[in-house]
Amino acid sequence: MPLRTLKELEKLAGTQNRRPASDVKSHWREIVEDVREYGEVIVTNYNRPEVVIVSIDRYAKLRRDAVANDPLTALRAEFDHELAALGEPDAASKLRRIFSSSPAQIAKAANASVSRRKG
Repeated sequence: MPLRTLKELEKLAGTQNRRPASDVKSHWREIVEDVREYGEVIVTNYNRPEVVIVSIDRYAKLRRDAVANDPLTALRAEFDHELAALGEPDAASKLRRIFSSSPAQIAKAANASVSRRKG
């Protein structure tokens, strides 16, 4: 669940590094100093969080962590592995057999496959 309230953000970042949006243009240097001191600055608009300003180093780390922990990476690898089976010599006959199967036969094969993976 994404953070949406100021209270939720303040639990993570604290209250000392909050600035109204009107400060961004007129006090940019001070905001940059706050980012260096506190790690991030929450910019609010009418006391609602709008954005969080972070240092370039912190941003780079967040991006690296996001890529390293991307849940789609494992899913892509599994999909590629399954897709590679279509390149096997007997893939065409297996597909014909699958497409001519009844729903009950497909369900039985799917359940057997799940059982093999768990065991």
